[in-house]
Amino acid sequence: MTIIEVGGLLLVVFVGLPHIGSVNYFDIRNISGIFEASTLIFFAFLGFEDIVKLSQETKDPERNIPKALIISIMITVVLYILVAISAVSILGYEALSTSSAPLADVASVALGSDVFLVMSIVALFSTANTSLLMMLGGSRILYGIAESGSLPHVFSRIHPKRQTPWAAILAITLFSILFLFIGDITVVANISNFMIFIIFFVVNISLIRLRYREPDVKRPFKSPINIGRFAVLPALGAISTVFLFSHLSIEVMIYGSILLIAGVIISLFSNHNT
Repeated sequence: MTIIEVGGLLLVVFVGLPHIGSVNYFDIRNISGIFEASTLIFFAFLGFEDIVKLSQETKDPERNIPKALIISIMITVVLYILVAISAVSILGYEALSTSSAPLADVASVALGSDVFLVMSIVALFSTANTSLLMMLGGSRILYGIAESGSLPHVFSRIHPKRQTPWAAILAITLFSILFLFIGDITVVANISNFMIFIIFFVVNISLIRLRYREPDVKRPFKSPINIGRFAVLPALGAISTVFLFSHLSIEVMIYGSILLIAGVIISLFSNHNT
């Protein structure tokens, strides 16, 4: 699925090459719209952080996980920037802003209407791939929390042959199906972003705090760009996360808050029983 997804993006980049320079890339008429779009598109950018959730299934994770994270982020950033430039060069931001299938429209304008169906199929693979990765990571988180005793032990059961957390995978799958009833993929994506923004903020702040609380701990990988013990990149990460969070809609914040509160209650209840 990843190969199909990347292939579709590279196709958009390729067909856009003859159109490079056809528009003014600095023509920004609605800066707030760009920030709102950035908040939503963060869902498509997700995936690299799920590498961390598979640390227990990785050889030499302290060395390989940070390297994999950095490489995947670099590839994704470059690829998405090229796709954005190509798309706006072919179709223009006015048409892109009103399109329900922007990349499919871009490909059909450049290569003909027959390509629209192909790109629509690629989009389905892309969405399924992102959802699969998030469910994969979510099942490992549920497994880890259950294994630590903060959730019922049933979620930490391991398949005897495949050695995978089958109970956690099943629970996450059933829970994910519930979001189909919301009926709006934009709201569902932003609910996911709501949780991710909170997690990213906590992770960045925790890194800064640990530098001062446990300065002598051996660190196989250390975040670059520091002022003394102060880690600059995590600070910028925390600030940018708060900024993106502020552009979520009230509806998304209500849904996200309900899920967050429910999670806290379940965790406290499980810890109390333990």
